[in-house]
Amino acid sequence: MKNIAITTGGTGGHIYPALALLEELRKKGYNVIFIGTEHRMEKDLVPSKNYKFYGLDILPLNKVKNIFKMLKAVYKSRKILKENNIDTVIGFGNYISIPTVLAARLLKLNIYIQEQNILMGSANKFLKRFAKKVFLAFDESLKYIKDKNKDKYIVTGNPLREEFYNISKEKAREKLGIDVNKKVVLVVGGSLGAKNINDAMIYLSEEIDKKNDVLIYWATGKKLYTDVLTRVRYQDNLVLKDYFDNVYEIMAAADILVSRAGASTISEIIELRKPSILIPYDFVGQSENALMLEYINASKVYTNEKAKNAINEAINLTYKESVLKFMIENLDKIYTGNAVLNIIKEMKEEENEK
Repeated sequence: MKNIAITTGGTGGHIYPALALLEELRKKGYNVIFIGTEHRMEKDLVPSKNYKFYGLDILPLNKVKNIFKMLKAVYKSRKILKENNIDTVIGFGNYISIPTVLAARLLKLNIYIQEQNILMGSANKFLKRFAKKVFLAFDESLKYIKDKNKDKYIVTGNPLREEFYNISKEKAREKLGIDVNKKVVLVVGGSLGAKNINDAMIYLSEEIDKKNDVLIYWATGKKLYTDVLTRVRYQDNLVLKDYFDNVYEIMAAADILVSRAGASTISEIIELRKPSILIPYDFVGQSENALMLEYINASKVYTNEKAKNAINEAINLTYKESVLKFMIENLDKIYTGNAVLNIIKEMKEEENEK
């Protein structure tokens, strides 16, 4: 396991966990390349971080011509893997990972798969048969695995940026200049924002303004920021931005989080032991992610239509320290440790068994 190719793309939910692992592998002296598509966000994001990137001409398999593109991409991937003397390929899901994993299979390389969500995506469902090990983010996923060879499914957690592994509530508050006695809520709907959450915050803004002991950080999303600014007046206890680059610090400093329920967010909540109020999207497996935390009494789940209730619930819970402590203790029960290090350890063990 000297020369490694990581493959995925399309969305941040796939790319950022892959980059977290790539960064640690590079620190440990491995030669790592990233193979994605030339059409999606990874083509700019990965090179901007000075990683070696190869872009394939592949698109979703919903047209006949795209199937031919996929076949060509397998051939190109095979060439890339050979040129870089790759011995190990790690796929992080999405159709973008298919050609490189198939090429690795043809070359008889070591193959590993990582799944970010509770329910396995269609690409990983297809590719798992070729993998030596499948790294799962959540123990809950094991309930849905029908494979006879269950031993190769390992719960490691989702890889996160290094910043999430090295911060505490106390350190974050000190850095942000937040009083230790202040009640802090982070409200965020993802990088693009969530209109339902924003509308609820606007509706509740006057009521929030009266709570001088509560500080709310609110990320509106880049596309919705201008609209929100025209509808909300300045408030001392409200920090309003389109997106927080230091979201890991704010999340660590917060008493509770209001957000969607993407796989990365769920993993960040678990890593930081953060009580949460979740408003999942009605697709891409977010409901299952959110309900997992609600089932263990670490979160409460609301629908889009109840976003106002969700935000009120979060604010009210900041006054109930015993309940927040109970939610944190329940998160401890499902904590798997540093997912990046867990995955590297599992791969090393597999190679040593040869």
